Amino acid sequence: MNKDIFPIGIGGWGIGGFAKKDASNDEKDVEALVYSLSKGMNFIEVNYWNSEGHNVELLAEAIDKSGVGREKLFFNQAVYNYRNETLEDIAEEMKVVREILGTDYMDSVEFSLSGVLQYGFDNVVEFLKDVLASGEARSVSITNSNLEHLKKFKEIFGDKFFCHELNFNFEIREMEDIGIIQFGEDNNVLNVLYQPIRRNKTALRNWPLLVELGEKYGKSQNQVIFNWLIGRGFLPMTKSSNLAHIDENIGALDFEMEAEDVKRLDEFRTGWDCPGVVFDNGDVCEGKVVVHQLSNVFDEVYDKG
Repeated sequence: MNKDIFPIGIGGWGIGGFAKKDASNDEKDVEALVYSLSKGMNFIEVNYWNSEGHNVELLAEAIDKSGVGREKLFFNQAVYNYRNETLEDIAEEMKVVREILGTDYMDSVEFSLSGVLQYGFDNVVEFLKDVLASGEARSVSITNSNLEHLKKFKEIFGDKFFCHELNFNFEIREMEDIGIIQFGEDNNVLNVLYQPIRRNKTALRNWPLLVELGEKYGKSQNQVIFNWLIGRGFLPMTKSSNLAHIDENIGALDFEMEAEDVKRLDEFRTGWDCPGVVFDNGDVCEGKVVVHQLSNVFDEVYDKG
């Protein structure tokens, strides 16, 4: 990629609503997006399914108000099979998004593994080859993938395979323990993280190590987490309509932790009894949890001991 990417990305979940459009917070959402862009945050997950496309409209408004040029922005368009029955529907969604954002390309287009399996691996590969050849996207990505399909994507797309979006944070380490994190690190595939601070739930638990390091460096627990993740080469994404929270997140970039403290963070484990993990909704069975729900079920499972 020929673009410098800011160490913290802008997540789209919750902008303009969630699964349904909700315009009640539009003014704050746009203000926060403009503020984030003004601070240099330029990696943006574009998710048309979220808020029925309203988030893309707000993003377009914010970019226009910010004055930040398209050449400085990195759009990672996440496409899902929730409302798109066919790959033709995906192509139409991509076209609509480009029109709203006033661009003729996405920096990357990202499929979920569930989508890949639903549409068929070979069909998705041909689709992605076509959008790369046409220039509609400059790279390809995947989210919540197992190791098998990461290897296949890398073999087929090589240096056009940009990122893997996944669930990894201070408490959730399963993707590291089964080798998925290492694969990205070894193969120049960026590990992009959603829920890096579990929507502030991690700090509410006051893990002694985070409290100690926060006091030592004069930083919040969330800043310690962001600093640690960024130092390891991850790109954490966050969404906030609170300008003070945006400043707090960016404040994670202005200090360096001692190597021994980083090692303690690396080696930390909660000891939670993680449910069995599956990578596709269709495989869920009793006693197991689909991978994208790990952060959401953590508190319930951990508190049960």
